[in-house]
Amino acid sequence: MTVFLGIALSPQFMPTSKKFHYQFNLRDFSKVVQNINLAQPGHYKGQPELIIRLWAHECMRVWHDRLIFEEDRTQFMVYMTNALKEFGDLGKAETIFAEPLLYTSYVSACEGHEAAYLPIKGMDHLK
Repeated sequence: MTVFLGIALSPQFMPTSKKFHYQFNLRDFSKVVQNINLAQPGHYKGQPELIIRLWAHECMRVWHDRLIFEEDRTQFMVYMTNALKEFGDLGKAETIFAEPLLYTSYVSACEGHEAAYLPIKGMDHLK
């Protein structure tokens, strides 16, 4: 919610003629929550940093991917870093934002397992 409020209340992220698609609302926030709910507890038990990385992935997917100017991306990352403080010692930026920051459900299904929303280990794993 911290990231959403930062974006929604900032004049920098208001729609303009160049940024006409910068329309951020509660639907975007609900997409983040909805996809975090796809996580199956058994895959994340005892690994809270994976859930935090999932949250970061969803925020990047929903908001960061729509930003077109570097100064907007930089400000967004300030909001993300501030929100990480809410996770306490678990929210270390180097660990949470480490690449690749990708989660999918289709890779586990392609490997013959039950479809589960899990992190991708690397680009070879994704391919």
